[in-house]
Amino acid sequence: MCNSDDNGKNAHICLDMQLPQQDVLRAAELAIAENAENAPTGDIDVVRKLGVDPTSTVEAFGAVLTGKKWQPGRKLRVRHLDGDPQIHAKVEHYAKMWEQYANLTFEFGNDPDSEIRISYHHDNRSWSYLGTDALAIAPDTETMHYGWLHPTTTDEEFRRVIVHEFGHAIGMIHEQSHPEISIKWDVPAVYRRYESQGWTKAQVDSNVFFKYSKLVTQFSEYDRSSIMHYPIPPELTTDGVAVGWNTDLSAKDKAFIARIYPKPQPAPAMDMGPPGAVPPPPAAQPAAAISGPVRIRRTWG
Repeated sequence: MCNSDDNGKNAHICLDMQLPQQDVLRAAELAIAENAENAPTGDIDVVRKLGVDPTSTVEAFGAVLTGKKWQPGRKLRVRHLDGDPQIHAKVEHYAKMWEQYANLTFEFGNDPDSEIRISYHHDNRSWSYLGTDALAIAPDTETMHYGWLHPTTTDEEFRRVIVHEFGHAIGMIHEQSHPEISIKWDVPAVYRRYESQGWTKAQVDSNVFFKYSKLVTQFSEYDRSSIMHYPIPPELTTDGVAVGWNTDLSAKDKAFIARIYPKPQPAPAMDMGPPGAVPPPPAAQPAAAISGPVRIRRTWG
């Protein structure tokens, strides 16, 4: 991502973080242990291979078939590994915006077993592992990073990048990777722009051009206002269509995360009848069918 204050001349970059191939299977096992809904679906099960090519539409099924969704109601522990206390306070404040809509809680502290661990060394980049992938990272290693925040950074920029990275931490993908959109990229211009900012061609392909398959990610309707969308200047598309700087949660962001991590609903009040009436016995319920864990049709991408 680029800083809106400099019109993209000095890139502030959010990169997708992918696990090393040797950790993919362990991450899948940890994800399923965290939430049974992360298990592969029965109708598109594919043998997982440690050496699969993550850029291959066919082979990648083996790497990403399991989901990355936390258990709803989860209290996620968050630890700052370094950095400025003033910046820590901003991170803690804006991360909790997700709690208003998702049935998740972020608990900040110094627990050595924290699921989310943040570093702040300045390298002009930001990133986070996706959802439960963080469980496969060594406990003394960062799972999220902010590389351009200073105490003098504007609140709008703090909100934009913090909410975005915590979106990744709870499983949200980049919106420009949505499986149902077709951005008319000016491909040579995109390569020139990002390679001038230190990206490799492979990083451009993975972070800008890559689109998830409908079979391997849960998604809502495409949302150009999503906090998870890269800004797209008009000179990077052949039709001049642009996406601006999204600095806050959109209505669709809120609705989608509330559906994925639903909050518990209060039980309906029972009609006890007039005073002194004896309530009828509860109706007999049919025996529940015995089955394995419920499996989602699409996985969390």
